Amino acid sequence: MNGNAVSICFRSRITNECHEAEVETLPDFRGKGYAAEVVAAWAAAIYEMNRIPTYSTSWDNAASQSVVRKLKCGLYGVDLSIY
Repeated sequence: MNGNAVSICFRSRITNECHEAEVETLPDFRGKGYAAEVVAAWAAAIYEMNRIPTYSTSWDNAASQSVVRKLKCGLYGVDLSIY
């Protein structure tokens, strides 16, 4: 707002085939659709590079899962971590 970014999306993991998204939105602007907008724009740019855009989130991150639902993304894998 006022010329400042309120939500950003960037590549957090990069391979020759895929680029994974990381998105951050300022707390006062969460839940307003900005994250979905920046992820969609980011994904379009990744497709233009002939790469596959991916987005991951944890099972308990409801806000991040909301972004996934808005973008109508499909589940492609599950990660298991053992500590």
